[in-house]
Amino acid sequence: MKIGADQVPDNTPVLVGAGQVVERDATDNSHMALAAQAAGNAISDTGAADIAAQIDTICVTRLFSDMGHLWPCKWGRSDNPPQSIAQAIGAAPAHRIYTKTGGNEPLSGLIEFARDIARGERSVVLLAGAEALKNQRYAEREQRELDWNEHFSEELEDRENEDKWSIATTQEVKNGLNNVMYYYALVEQAQRHKACRSVAEHQQAMANLTESFSAVASSNPYAQFAGKQSAADILAAPEMTHLYTKRMIAQDGVNLGAALLMCSAGKARELGIPESNWVYIHGLAEGNELELTRRPDPATSAMACRVVDRALAIAGLGIDDIDLLDIYSCFPCAVTAITTHLGLPSDGSRPLTLTGGLPYFGGPGNNYSMHGMVEAIWQARKQPDSYAMVTSNGGVLSKHATGIYSRVTSTIDWSNTDTTISSDDLDRCEVCADPGTGTIVSYTVHHDRDGGAHAIILGETDSGERFISGTADDDLLTAVAMLSEDPTGKQVVVTPPEDERLHFQLA
Repeated sequence: MKIGADQVPDNTPVLVGAGQVVERDATDNSHMALAAQAAGNAISDTGAADIAAQIDTICVTRLFSDMGHLWPCKWGRSDNPPQSIAQAIGAAPAHRIYTKTGGNEPLSGLIEFARDIARGERSVVLLAGAEALKNQRYAEREQRELDWNEHFSEELEDRENEDKWSIATTQEVKNGLNNVMYYYALVEQAQRHKACRSVAEHQQAMANLTESFSAVASSNPYAQFAGKQSAADILAAPEMTHLYTKRMIAQDGVNLGAALLMCSAGKARELGIPESNWVYIHGLAEGNELELTRRPDPATSAMACRVVDRALAIAGLGIDDIDLLDIYSCFPCAVTAITTHLGLPSDGSRPLTLTGGLPYFGGPGNNYSMHGMVEAIWQARKQPDSYAMVTSNGGVLSKHATGIYSRVTSTIDWSNTDTTISSDDLDRCEVCADPGTGTIVSYTVHHDRDGGAHAIILGETDSGERFISGTADDDLLTAVAMLSEDPTGKQVVVTPPEDERLHFQLA
């Protein structure tokens, strides 16, 4: 039964502020400068005064440049990203949190803090994040001298080392799956085979899908990349793997920031935040998937399906009740893994993004879903009877989170609602260390900078065990043969392992 806002319990978490920022031209601004701008915009969006002083928790999404060797920043870093924002906006939070790695983290954080607010353990929470990789790379190319270092003495809760969930087996890593694009290409290839499409037919289907994302991005004032890409443009872009072109996948060279403010309904009343700015949470769920080799069906993620189902069930809604959708879109198969499960069209006939998606709006590292939630809040305010659903994932369809939002009031008690789904009962395949022979379940072929070709397969033994193997460095013929004829289901011979490295050839 729908109730008035005045009847909503005081401990109900509500989203009250949302902000974004984009810089299309390169500047000297750091990642944290953009995050602070987005936070300031979210504060202004509440429509109330003196909000910054009330913030007791600031949580910042982990930067790509703090994830290891792939995106190091030679201009320095903040040693306390939440405090960088706090200093910029005039806040003095009691809790400063820096998240783990993963595109699920903004939504996972919202799930955690909604529960904490409902329990009275937090008051006003700011979630924020940004990437200034465009600025970073431009400065490096132009040999500019910048200083993005910030040093603070305030306490920081850095969660990176808390994550014990494995998103990859050592066999996967040692046999060439050192780039998420190759992982997703294996998922995509499995989807292609399952749909009984040729490579060309599947590429056209992906282009039709992603063209619809580009159309949304072309009218979004916060999108990093101006202009609309047609399906023909997408297909004509440089080849990345035997399936993907560059315009089909997430683009991380962006200057984008986003932030959200959440508090209890009681606190929102106390602070004078207009009720017309409140957006309620109707469904939340999250869960972790198995490593790709262990998934019985590599074309999908059983956990992703369970997560969206749980969020809808908590909300008491079906997919036909959802008016606004933002499905995580790092690669086409991430979208279609969800649409296939929910029975949604993936031909571009129904909007599946609120932003324009990671290839066209832009892929700001781990923080993309924050932008999806910001758009969900803004659009839900314009359509007060609508429901918006945002999905996210981290790793390789590995860590999933989903949220459902609306201006329609909600009285769900998030203090004890079960939002976490265990992976313990997921069906799983065993990993074979020394297969000897097997058949190809899925594959990907990509070219290196020297013009050579390399193939990676997900294979299966006669007993149903799985393995990952790649072609030897000097074996161009096998990769070329796999490009000329679909090798799915074909027999392979695999060399004995050497430090878990396996090389295969077609039998």
